[in-house]
Amino acid sequence: MRCKLGESAKLILEILQTVCGDCACSYQTICRWVTEFNEGKESLSDCPRRRRPKSCVNEQTIASIKKDIDEDPHISVQELSDTNRLSYGTVHTKTIITEHLRMKKVCARCIPHAHLLTVDQKRERVSCATELLNMFESHGPKRLSDIVTGDETRFLFFIVPPKRLNRMWVDRQGNRPVVLRPGFQSRKRMFTVFFNYSSPLVVDILPQDTKMTATYYIQNVLSQVKSAINEQRPKVSTSRTLLLHDNAGPHKARATAQSLRELRI
Repeated sequence: MRCKLGESAKLILEILQTVCGDCACSYQTICRWVTEFNEGKESLSDCPRRRRPKSCVNEQTIASIKKDIDEDPHISVQELSDTNRLSYGTVHTKTIITEHLRMKKVCARCIPHAHLLTVDQKRERVSCATELLNMFESHGPKRLSDIVTGDETRFLFFIVPPKRLNRMWVDRQGNRPVVLRPGFQSRKRMFTVFFNYSSPLVVDILPQDTKMTATYYIQNVLSQVKSAINEQRPKVSTSRTLLLHDNAGPHKARATAQSLRELRI
């Protein structure tokens, strides 16, 4: 407004110093503004201007990033940055991956194992499933209550919480807390569990410094399974029992197979 009234830069400076005191703009700044307003400018905002060209983002660098990703889809942004001598932001945040390649990193989705089977393997599974369905139909020779399932697993003496639960607030000058990571030599104990459709039958804990062998499996595990079945089903006993366990060495040993035949399982 003062410029449109024809007032000089010196007079405008005196008015600003009267109102704002030491906070007033410098004489050089006021002279520049007066010149720009007299040339037709109506705002104090900077005019749009050309930026420095992104010389590092070109067809060659984009093709190089694309080639590295095609060779290793799991490669990290930091590895791409180091390999191509580009900044992290240039590779991912601002330009190449997100804008030019239009890519994003996602976790692989878990799918059933059947998707990886061959046609013959799928047919074999369908055949086995159909046979089992026929056996366990309402008028079939078998019932779900006849199945006893067993498996082994090892439990650590202590369980480390996941990383998310280990986070805690500390002072800026404080030390980072540490947590013991379980390793191969960590103390653990093997549990053998057998259960049927209604409840657990046997929970056997392998004694320390003892190996799971066919002899131990027969004398200590199968004997408990037989007693539990006889107690739960005294009229039928083990004559109709179908034992479901994996093909571990003690399970498929000759002595184990002979013991199962004697138990009529």
